[in-house]
Amino acid sequence: MALQKNTKEIKVEEIKFDNHIDAQLVFKDKSKTQEQRSEALEFLIKNKSVAHMLQLVNLMFTDNEVDDHLYIDMVFNSFHNVPKTDEDYSNFTKSLQSDNVYLRNMAIKYLQESNEEATIFIDRLLRSDDKDIRIFAINILGDVQYDKSIDMLRYFMAQEDDVNAMMTAVDYMGEIGSVEDIALLETLKIAHKDDPYVLFGVDTAIERIRG
Repeated sequence: MALQKNTKEIKVEEIKFDNHIDAQLVFKDKSKTQEQRSEALEFLIKNKSVAHMLQLVNLMFTDNEVDDHLYIDMVFNSFHNVPKTDEDYSNFTKSLQSDNVYLRNMAIKYLQESNEEATIFIDRLLRSDDKDIRIFAINILGDVQYDKSIDMLRYFMAQEDDVNAMMTAVDYMGEIGSVEDIALLETLKIAHKDDPYVLFGVDTAIERIRG
């Protein structure tokens, strides 16, 4: 008599969520399977704001653990074509300044892929009262190089009062500017004629533009 193979399937327990608190508890529980945590995260993405999701990833993913990359990807991929609020932008800034390298890179990648939407966000950062945030915004603007990057750099240089922030823009102008930007750079030398740091930096940018 032939032996019959036991084909009984082992099923992973399916979790249903009544509210976002239940889903969040499951998502934060690392003893749950990846599938269960992903289902919980999908529920949160569908039911919670961009700001809430950013707050969640900023709090949870302080360390760069490979197992967390999937969840970070899921969150950032959900942001495209979703209108953003001031609170969203505030939390987005925290992601860009995270100690978690992967989280920070995903935030930058999102900005690279967003173009027009991202430049609105960058413009908000450029208007910050905190000069370090303005410098941070210029670094993003210069590194990503959106369609509007050069125009935003020109406007920033003409308006900025802080020398360090202004010179950050000058450095990038040397990289992505054109001959037509030399006149604007020369005006900075006139306005800061007694500052050797500005004079040297502007001359260096002009030399790089001219090649």
